[in-house]
Amino acid sequence: MLTHGGDLDIIEKNYNIAKKDIIDFSGNINPLGISSKIKDVIINNIDVITTYPDKDYSSLKDSIANYCNCNKEHIIVGSGATEIISLFIKNLAPKNAIVISPAYSEYERELKNNNCNIIYFYLKEEEDFLLNINRLLDIINDDIDLVVLCNPNNPTGTAINTDEIKLILDKAKFLMIDETYNEFSSDFDDICSTSLVNDYDNLFVIRGTSKFFSTPGIRLGYGICKNKNILEKINIYKDPWSVNSFANLIGITMFNDKDYIKKTKDLIFKEKEYMFKELSTLKNLKLYKTKSNFILCKILNNKTTSTKLFESLIKENILIRDAKSFVSLDDSFFRFCILSREHNKMLIEKLKNILK
Repeated sequence: MLTHGGDLDIIEKNYNIAKKDIIDFSGNINPLGISSKIKDVIINNIDVITTYPDKDYSSLKDSIANYCNCNKEHIIVGSGATEIISLFIKNLAPKNAIVISPAYSEYERELKNNNCNIIYFYLKEEEDFLLNINRLLDIINDDIDLVVLCNPNNPTGTAINTDEIKLILDKAKFLMIDETYNEFSSDFDDICSTSLVNDYDNLFVIRGTSKFFSTPGIRLGYGICKNKNILEKINIYKDPWSVNSFANLIGITMFNDKDYIKKTKDLIFKEKEYMFKELSTLKNLKLYKTKSNFILCKILNNKTTSTKLFESLIKENILIRDAKSFVSLDDSFFRFCILSREHNKMLIEKLKNILK
């Protein structure tokens, strides 16, 4: 099975389906596609590829600072959120880290690549995968160098608020929060941690643009941190032009596109409500409440598995995420993201037919 969602090249090769024909519910990418403003800025500035981007990325950082309401000097940019994750872990060099699980597999990969011992803190199914903050705080001690949290979490969609984040920051040596899916949340103001960076030098916030702004191909990510020591270390080892000219230009544009941002939030909220309403009638399926643009589900009978469901749907050119590859989840779990009403309706009909 796939290690990551949205790997359409593998699907195309293994199932002989053209990428353009795949309805991708696995990648968690904004169904609106790129905004018209981004298209226009690329078309009207195509010659930007003939010059190097600003090595300091001053205008890009201005745009991010305004968007995140944070200090420009606290921002570092890179080739996607995954590179920022790698750079941070490599330069922090933790010996012991707690990873909130199930979680994005790149956290584990980067920690292991840096010889870090991983302590998994499992979100419990019987608690609907909500993070039990007291249980987490009990295991954070002086031996723990880093706590890794995705908020909202992938694949569960659960999230904690800023008051709970502060409790972790008050006890942990360092907290890395991946907010890749934060912008999709209707509770954005309650769970966004960028405002805490000014008050805590043991917080590193990671964001990407692939999902919310539907631009996985440009590979633009950024980190926000007050800790000068960490930022200086990262800048020493980071490639000087890791963000290319197009990504730089697009980044400056996308964070100021208020109409697109609002349209995205409205669409996700409306379609998520629709999906929950339609699928909650299935007695053989449990949907977990989510703060993001995807929904984790559990199959409640033994007539099928997530793998069998995956195989049934891919024959219809519908790609979901078989969640059994996530640590602590088994083959009764799968995940899908919110797409257009047309495609959402199609998935609903297929699931009702298979899981009836």
